[in-house]
Amino acid sequence: MISRSGCHLCDVAEDALARVIGRFSAEYPDVGYQVERLDVDQDPELLAKYSEEVPVLLLNGRQLAFWRIDEQRVFSAMEAEL
Repeated sequence: MISRSGCHLCDVAEDALARVIGRFSAEYPDVGYQVERLDVDQDPELLAKYSEEVPVLLLNGRQLAFWRIDEQRVFSAMEAEL
């Protein structure tokens, strides 16, 4: 998740991602995953690429969502990676 401090949409996206992760963990308890949170303002490359799109959700390096997170879409994408 690429976000920035003080971003209301980022807070909403974090909550949505937490719900997706909770569901995924419940349905696939033996599957490991890692969530990395990056501050767009702390990385010049991320800032140049994503500044106007935060929050941005990447799944295995592929942009999956920006501004708003569709929980079902994210969950389905995670399942497809299994």
